[in-house]
Parts: sequence; structure tokens; C-alpha cells
Amino acid sequence: MRLKEEIAHLIAVHPHVIGFLEALRSAGKRVALVTNAHHKSLTLKMGRTGLSGYFDHIITSHELGLPKEDPAFWESLRLRVPFDPARTLLVDDSLPVLDSARTYGIARLIAVHQPDTRKPPKDTCGYASIGDFRELMPAASSRQPV
Repeated sequence: MRLKEEIAHLIAVHPHVIGFLEALRSAGKRVALVTNAHHKSLTLKMGRTGLSGYFDHIITSHELGLPKEDPAFWESLRLRVPFDPARTLLVDDSLPVLDSARTYGIARLIAVHQPDTRKPPKDTCGYASIGDFRELMPAASSRQPV
């Protein structure tokens, strides 16, 4: 935790995340933050970003006893926060997490190809990807919204 506090100045909200979360809320969508972060680290991040109020649920893998990389994680999550895998959108920066979600049957998977803005974009291995959350909002393009 001390190390996280030392680098807290690097914790920031990606561009257009708040607009994306507000658009989801306006569309009547339930929004959950599902993370492998430890509760203490998550508390620091939420305190730094002020994002906690945008989510209906905030669930850590520690609460469920399984990492998101484990396909069994998703069933455990579903028992806690019911969701329909065929209608669920998961945006994540971890390819192993996206692989796990795909194995479970989550239909809409989006990779964040530059989770650390100080580093170059990464290969998303065939997953649809975004560099900016604005790309997921209907006004961002002529394609159908996700």
C-alpha cells in the first residue's frame, strides 16, 4: 500500500471515461467495476479519481476468491451481480482477462490498447480495441453503439 501511495500522483482517469459512464447511466445500463485490485489499492484509486459514484457495483476478485483470469470467476460474479453474458460488455486492458471472459461466454469484449498513457499501445491479439472511451459512445462514429 505504501508503494501505491508513493505513485498515487500517477493515478488518473482516462480521457472520456466519465462521459462514457454518464452515457451508460443515461441509457439505463447497469454499470459494474470488476477488478483484481486489492481493496486497499482500490480505495486509494477511487479516492484519487472520484469514480466510485458512477458504478452500481464495485467488486474485487479478492471478494470472490478468484482472479478475473479464471473462467470460474465469471460464474461467481454472476451469482453476486446477475448479468446476461450475451448482453454484457466487458472493457479490460488485460488479454488473459478477456480470454477468460470469452471462455465464459461474455459476448462483447473490448481491449484497451493503451492502458498506460506513458507507454506505447499494445497488440490486442485480435480483440476489438479502443484508445479512448469516446469510441464506444454512439456519437463517436456511424457504427451501431456497443
